[in-house]
Amino acid sequence: MNSRKLSAIVRKEMTHYFSSAVGYIVLFVYFVIGGFFYFKITTGWREASMRQIFGTLTFILLFLTPFVTMRIWSEEEKNSTSELLVTSPLTIWEIVVGKYLAICCFFAVMSIPTLLYLSIILATGNPDLLPVLANYLGYGLAAAAFFSLGILTSTLSENQIVSAAVAFGLNLMLWMIGWAGENAEGKMGDFLKGLSIFNHTDDFFKGIIDLSHVFYFASLIFVGLFFAVKVLESKRS
Repeated sequence: MNSRKLSAIVRKEMTHYFSSAVGYIVLFVYFVIGGFFYFKITTGWREASMRQIFGTLTFILLFLTPFVTMRIWSEEEKNSTSELLVTSPLTIWEIVVGKYLAICCFFAVMSIPTLLYLSIILATGNPDLLPVLANYLGYGLAAAAFFSLGILTSTLSENQIVSAAVAFGLNLMLWMIGWAGENAEGKMGDFLKGLSIFNHTDDFFKGIIDLSHVFYFASLIFVGLFFAVKVLESKRS
C-alpha cells in the first residue's frame, strides 16, 4: 500500500469529520456522557482504577459507532463520488484501509479525555499501570472492531440511516450473544460465548492481557475490512 495515498485519504476523511455537525455532536456527547460516568464511578467506587471507566466507555461506543461510520461509504454512494473512487488509481484495499485509519484517528481524538481521567487518578491515587495498559488495549481493540464492522455495513447501502441501524444491530448482537451462550449447554454455549465482544473485553478490563483475546479482535477487524473490500469489488465489477 502507498503510504502517501493512505495519508491523503485520512486527511480527507478527518477534514470531513471536523467540518460537519455530526463529528462535533459525537465528540460532545462522548465527552459529556464519559465525564458524567467518570464522576459517578470515581465518587461511587472510590478506587484508583480505570476498569469501570473503560467498561462504560466501550458500552457507550456501541451507540455512537454507527454515527461515526454510517457516512464513510454511504455518503460516497449518495453523492455519486463512489464511482470516481473505485475507478481511481487507488486500490480498493487502500480506499478501505485509508477510511478505516481516519476513523481510528477520530477515535483517538474522542479518547483524549481518558488521559485527563488517568492523570487525575495518578495524582490522587497510586494505580498499578499494567492493568491500566490492559484496560486501554481492550478499549482500543473493541473500538477498532466496532469501526471495522461499521465500515462493512456502510458499504451495503447508500442510505446512512440503514447503515447506522445495521451497524448498531450487528455490534449489539456481538456484545450480547454471550448472554445466550450462558443459557446454552455444551459446545454451542462455548461457541456463542466465544463470539461475544463483551466476554473478550472482560479480561482486559480486569487487567489481564490474553493473546487469544487479541487474536479474536484482530480476526474481527480483518473480517470486517475484508468483506467491505469484497462488497466494493463486486460493485466495481
